[in-house]
Amino acid sequence: MTDIKDDFLKMAMKAMQNPTVQKVMANEKVQKGFANAFKASFDVKNKLDQKKSEFAEQLNLATKDDLRTMKRELDRLQRQVSKLNQHKSDAKTSKSTSSKASPQTTPDE
Repeated sequence: MTDIKDDFLKMAMKAMQNPTVQKVMANEKVQKGFANAFKASFDVKNKLDQKKSEFAEQLNLATKDDLRTMKRELDRLQRQVSKLNQHKSDAKTSKSTSSKASPQTTPDE
C-alpha cells in the first residue's frame, strides 16, 4: 500500500510542475473541492471505524485497537515483573554479601 502512495505522490509532484495544472490548482473552487474530498474521505473512514467497533462489541470480539491496548498493558506488566525480579536478585546478592562480610560471633568470644 505504501508503494502505491509513494507512486501517486511522485506523479502528483510531477504534475504540479506543469503550468496548466498549477493554474487549475490555484482556482479556489478546485481547492475547496479537494478539501471537501479529503474531509469526506476522513468522515467515511471514521464512520467505518465506529461501525466496525460497534459490530465487534456486539459479537464480543476484540478489535485491533483492543489488542494493541492489551499488548501495551502486557508489555508494561512484563517490564514491571522484570524490574521486581531484578530488585529481588539484587537484594539476595547484597544480603549474602553482607552476611559473608560480617561473620556471626558467639557470646563466648
